[in-house]
Amino acid sequence: MEIITSKSNEKVKYIRNLNEKKFRQKYNEYYLEGIKVVSELLDIYNKKAVDIVSIAYSNMILKEANGGIELLKKIEKFSDIEIINIDSNVFKSIVETVNTQGILAVIKINNKTINEIDVSSNVLILDKLQDSGNVGTIIRTADSFNVKNIICISGTADVYSQKVLRSTMASIFRVNIIYINEKEIKENIEFLKKNDYHLIGTSLQSNTFVNDKLFNKKCAIVVGNESNGISDMMTNLCDMLVKIPISDSTESLNVACATSILLYEQYKK
Repeated sequence: MEIITSKSNEKVKYIRNLNEKKFRQKYNEYYLEGIKVVSELLDIYNKKAVDIVSIAYSNMILKEANGGIELLKKIEKFSDIEIINIDSNVFKSIVETVNTQGILAVIKINNKTINEIDVSSNVLILDKLQDSGNVGTIIRTADSFNVKNIICISGTADVYSQKVLRSTMASIFRVNIIYINEKEIKENIEFLKKNDYHLIGTSLQSNTFVNDKLFNKKCAIVVGNESNGISDMMTNLCDMLVKIPISDSTESLNVACATSILLYEQYKK
């Protein structure tokens, strides 16, 4: 197989450009990096659960990484996926990680709409969360507690940025991500309520503490912006506002921590 040695190669430039949000949106693709992630992707690719466009790797880097040789053998079985062998220095110029394992997969973004979700599953709504680390952690937490539908209101950090993707630890391809703008909020919430979802929002001004009785119904939990909480519009659409009891030594919890507590309480039910 030919090894790409130029940083200006068109395939190399294309993958590098996927680090930019506008490019990901234009071509509806992103990439995931790492041995464990790519191996998992290949497993679910067999089940038609993900659309892998190509796999790019550096032979020199990958062979030195734990599990790299085994993954190379696994890749060889997939004749329908474009495989790109790249010089190690060129590969390092593509990715944002300092200590790369030398492999990535380019994947089609599976844009979902509210009408495509499994209405038997709980829903999480992110209302303009801006910190990429928080968003990635929340996606991973949702996956851990079996919440498979995440609605991101416009203004929420791009879930396909590399910082978010690294935080998700590959959970990104096990959840349905739905992006909506503010004009679409009401119709999406109406859909949820018609399908018997109980909307629970988080608010420091609430007098209701989180308790196990809240989750006797199918829920859509709303968590808000790190500084401002959930918007006035979402507040008015919620069936109930709750807060988590904490000590007087702090004003509030980090939104990712708070979401973890809420999803755990829901999961127990």
